Amino acid sequence: MRIPMHARTHLFGIGLCIGLGASAQTGLLQGEYFWDTDPGTGNGSALVAVDGTFGQALEQVLVATGSLPAPGTHRLFLRVQDDDGAWGPAFGTVVDVLPGSLLLPDITVSEGEYFWDTDPGEGNGAPLLAFDGNYDAALEAVRLETATLPAPGTHTLGLRVMDVNGNWSGAFQVVVDVLPGTVTFPAIHVNAAEYWVDTDPGEGNATPMLAADGNFGSAVEAIRGGAIPVPVFAGNQVLWMRAQDDDGDWGPPFGIVVNIDTTITGTVSVPGTNAPPTIQIGPNPTSASEGFTILTGHAGTLRVRVLDVRGRVVVDRQITAADDMRVPLEGSAAGTYAVGIAQGNHTRWFPLIVR
Repeated sequence: MRIPMHARTHLFGIGLCIGLGASAQTGLLQGEYFWDTDPGTGNGSALVAVDGTFGQALEQVLVATGSLPAPGTHRLFLRVQDDDGAWGPAFGTVVDVLPGSLLLPDITVSEGEYFWDTDPGEGNGAPLLAFDGNYDAALEAVRLETATLPAPGTHTLGLRVMDVNGNWSGAFQVVVDVLPGTVTFPAIHVNAAEYWVDTDPGEGNATPMLAADGNFGSAVEAIRGGAIPVPVFAGNQVLWMRAQDDDGDWGPPFGIVVNIDTTITGTVSVPGTNAPPTIQIGPNPTSASEGFTILTGHAGTLRVRVLDVRGRVVVDRQITAADDMRVPLEGSAAGTYAVGIAQGNHTRWFPLIVR
């Protein structure tokens, strides 16, 4: 863009958006700029915060100057100081000062990369992904996708970006505490299920349950029982159920009080739980703060239920659907949840992983 030379105040946006599993209070204390030659940290001309004060991790700043360099190609540098007093690297851009106007080229991020602890050199790190799927702006939110993390302990995560001219920025580094835990998410399936009344006969020794679709193969299964476990007595009893995963590990038992009537004979049909395959949820995995979005492709009324691994109801709400809608999960612990979406007489269940 072209700016008349008599317009001595120019607006810039400076900042970095990074999604990490840790947070820190980071604010900018001050900023400075200089032309062509670095006078040393703290010796440049002061930048002015648009909102009147520095204090945020992301600031818009003004370059207010009474004079510009002579017409020609120059480099304008900016750098900022954090609230710990540490100066960041200088960010530079080529500016073509013309007689009567100032030409500022469009500034966009071309790509990004990250590395742990040891810098492999520019262009040799692992790629960062633009959150919106495309690098096309001067300010980009980025995400780090990796199947593995360093060994538990304190590590340094380095990030840098490249501009449209192929120039890499300085590396931005932050200390990350990697905690012990699972970083890969294996496929989760129900392998078997069983039920009993009142007294636990021991894992694997109760009455088997059947998958409603005829096959155990999902993280969430609709199940059905057969004959009432014996011995049993009429009246209020506690009906217990538990499921086994692919590794042969049994989950905790889930119990519910039932009133058993031994005088009823015959069978009762149970409606199927299949629903039209037009409903999707995402993102999956997600976080409690982000929640998840239901995609239906059409309007309608839905009932949404979210259950934890013990069968406790976390969310139970009715939604008048547009094309999509967001369901918050604030306060939910990390783990696997069952999401049931009822539409008319059909209910569909989805496994949802919350990190």
